[in-house]
Amino acid sequence: MIKNIVFDLGNVLVEFNPHEYLASFGFDKETENTLFGMIYGGRWNSYDRGDYKTIGDLRTALCKEYPEYSDELSEVLQPEWVNIHRVITDTAEYLGELKQRGYKIYILSNLSAESYEYIKKLDFFGKTDGGVFSTFENACKPEEKLYSVLLERYGLSADECVFLDDRPENIKAAEKLGIHGIVFTSFGEAKQQLENLLKQSESV
Repeated sequence: MIKNIVFDLGNVLVEFNPHEYLASFGFDKETENTLFGMIYGGRWNSYDRGDYKTIGDLRTALCKEYPEYSDELSEVLQPEWVNIHRVITDTAEYLGELKQRGYKIYILSNLSAESYEYIKKLDFFGKTDGGVFSTFENACKPEEKLYSVLLERYGLSADECVFLDDRPENIKAAEKLGIHGIVFTSFGEAKQQLENLLKQSESV
């Protein structure tokens, strides 16, 4: 029987749209795409992993690597970037409903320390029973370590958990460990799939 619902954060519970963020600075399209590749093409994963403790550390590394874009990088990579995290209301309200129905709620997310400090203040966060975040474990989904930490830390059985994430590769990694998985493509579809799974679970 499923007892635990595990949510990803980005584009499941909170919006994460770096293209929209970069567009807000008014760069020409070529510059915007170049900056996107520089920032989100590899080193961002290291930021989420905790290799860079602050956005300032990431900014310093990227400016050193791409000095010709140091002005643009310095403009974009400021602490205020975390404000792009906006709550996805439908999912957040559904999380609260699931909690009221008696399910344990957890979060499993690739997340920088600065993002964590911002998101932990959001209302839905207080309704969770725990969470595992990449920045504190020095590992990122879809690495097995992050999923194993969640199961071990909270004493969860994999077959009693269902995980909702917007990336198929992260769901595949969860399923390899026996965790039920739902690829979050839209709130409506994810909710329907989860409710069907919960009904099946209750009838066993």
